[in-house]
Amino acid sequence: MNLGPHLAVSTVIGAGVWAATGEVNALPAAVAAGVLPDADHLLEYYLKYVRRERRFLFLMFHGWEFLAAGVAIYLFVIPEPWMLAAVLGYASQVGSDQVFNRVRWHTYFFTARAILGFRSEKVLGRDDSESYMALVNSVPFGRARLRRWLEDRL
Repeated sequence: MNLGPHLAVSTVIGAGVWAATGEVNALPAAVAAGVLPDADHLLEYYLKYVRRERRFLFLMFHGWEFLAAGVAIYLFVIPEPWMLAAVLGYASQVGSDQVFNRVRWHTYFFTARAILGFRSEKVLGRDDSESYMALVNSVPFGRARLRRWLEDRL
């Protein structure tokens, strides 16, 4: 999924929690939790397109386990509206990726990826040679040039 939809959905979530609770920090918390996990793709792009190492798929910040941990932290440690917004923002990140990226059920479980040795073929069960298009579609300019560079690196 591209960054734009993650930004839009998490902004709506943060605004909703802010409107419901009056907690202004709900908005940045939801946006950060809904968008920043995609920073782990930088490692994937570096390995795949710079180092040309295509065997692994780590996705260090994507995992349903992290959502469960966030819910537990919200319920038992930080029962604040901004934390609820962060949990909901992260849930939108992982949930929308799970649905719209059309991957195997276990792809967004960190422990499953670890058990499979973070091997891309085992995790995805398919070729992911066009995964770079999410990056291309997320940049505001230079898309054609970036696309050519990435395709040349395959």
